[in-house]
Amino acid sequence: MRTRFFFSESQLISSRAAMASYGGAKVSKRKSDPAQVWDHLLRKPQKSRGSLSMQLVASFIDAIDGKRIPEGVRLPSSRSIAESLKIGRNTVIAAIDSLIEQGYLLAKDRSGIFVAARNDIEHRDIHPVQAVEPYDWPSRLRSARRVPVRPSDDPQLRLASHNLLYGQFDPSTFPINHWRQCERSALAVTEIAEWGRDAFDRDDDALLSSLRQHVLPKHGIWAEQDELLVTLGGQEGRYLVAQLLCRAGTRVGIENPGLTDMAEILATTPAKRVSLNVDEFGVQLSDELNSCNVIFAMPGHHCPTTAVMPAERRLELLDRARREDMIVVEDTYETELLAHAKMIPSLKSLDREGRVIHLGSLSKCVAPGLRVGFVVASPVVISELRAIRRLIHRHPPGNIQRALAMFIDRGYYHSYMRHVSTTIRRRTDTMVKSIARWMPEARVKHCDGASSFWMELPADIEAGVLSSMLTKQGILVESGERFYSENARRNCLRIAVSQIPESKIDGAVRSIRAAMRHQASQKAKISA
Repeated sequence: MRTRFFFSESQLISSRAAMASYGGAKVSKRKSDPAQVWDHLLRKPQKSRGSLSMQLVASFIDAIDGKRIPEGVRLPSSRSIAESLKIGRNTVIAAIDSLIEQGYLLAKDRSGIFVAARNDIEHRDIHPVQAVEPYDWPSRLRSARRVPVRPSDDPQLRLASHNLLYGQFDPSTFPINHWRQCERSALAVTEIAEWGRDAFDRDDDALLSSLRQHVLPKHGIWAEQDELLVTLGGQEGRYLVAQLLCRAGTRVGIENPGLTDMAEILATTPAKRVSLNVDEFGVQLSDELNSCNVIFAMPGHHCPTTAVMPAERRLELLDRARREDMIVVEDTYETELLAHAKMIPSLKSLDREGRVIHLGSLSKCVAPGLRVGFVVASPVVISELRAIRRLIHRHPPGNIQRALAMFIDRGYYHSYMRHVSTTIRRRTDTMVKSIARWMPEARVKHCDGASSFWMELPADIEAGVLSSMLTKQGILVESGERFYSENARRNCLRIAVSQIPESKIDGAVRSIRAAMRHQASQKAKISA
């Protein structure tokens, strides 16, 4: 999309006159216009980073604010800068126009373009405050950072050769052109007039309609508009529901192993957590479950084991919830990637009393950075959740909601899901073969449509040590210990195929096998 800049008539006349002199050959060079090496002062714009003119604007601002280009200096011609940076002259002129509008540059009629004088306050000498003992903040805070930073959060590891971490974005599968088309449409004047207004705590009607018509029916859910809330990803949905339901004296059941962040969210509430064991069919319907007032469960693609709860257990869970007066929070996880023939009706679709709260996310399946999720529940519950959300940020950004609505309505969402499902299926087939070849001793859990594998390694293997060892080799995997709220098993590993190319999978598994052998040999030496 071409960037446009708008000026008043007087500004435009003055700017054009100056630019004519600035870019022409009639202007003689002065000593105050030194032959500066502009490709050293300014970063060369790169097409891979977006708009060249915007990159040049940012580079100019950085150089001016850093005083590498002092005020009053006359800029060389636009042609000279373009040749120095090896970019188009029109790109340079567009950047200069923007900088004039922002006040960084000054256009003088028949003289040229100059770096504008900054406010006096920016040149005033600021004397640093004398250092004293820093305030003891840790003693006043209750930190929520209990979970170790995942390897992917380290900037040095973003270019790892083999990324087997779950939930990683794969640009090669994303329909970039379709998304850009929707974003451009959302930026039309009439659209901005809709989503740009103060919506207070309301969500975008277009997105609510898209979710109701094209996303929820796949899960057997037919919701009214007042039964739906848009959130900043599934994570915000979990947080809002926990804040609403988890009061002092409430017993809340969570799966073990389970979603780590859910345990951390509950730790911020006064509710008592109850650990619920998981088997190959999801959460077990145990006596501990009967003691709960609320239960957070992942019946579809349980995290991290990928287990899918069968229909019989789902019905039994709802029956148990009715008898024991429990509220069930259904947290979906990658269910969009399940084959249509293997889709099991969601708990919400089987609920006849309205005691199930359904949490969903479009972030994992579309793009993690999109941060769009939703909650489906009784209108009374949605109204209360909306009130809590308003105290945080009112509602998710309107432009993102509108663009996503268009992405869904135009069929791009379902087309993308089909493409991703096919890609994931090919990669998982390759992973299954590689594991059978290189790691036959590992116990592997993987259900249809999941992009990750849950592996139980031999008892003498420490997955945390193994993960650190592989990270140094550029191979990113997750130790399973972090998913346990109690009685953690140290020999479990989670690996995923959401980002790694199919051609690299076999080599990655072979490297995991080699690291396991190395760890075992090191232990044998110590024992000897």
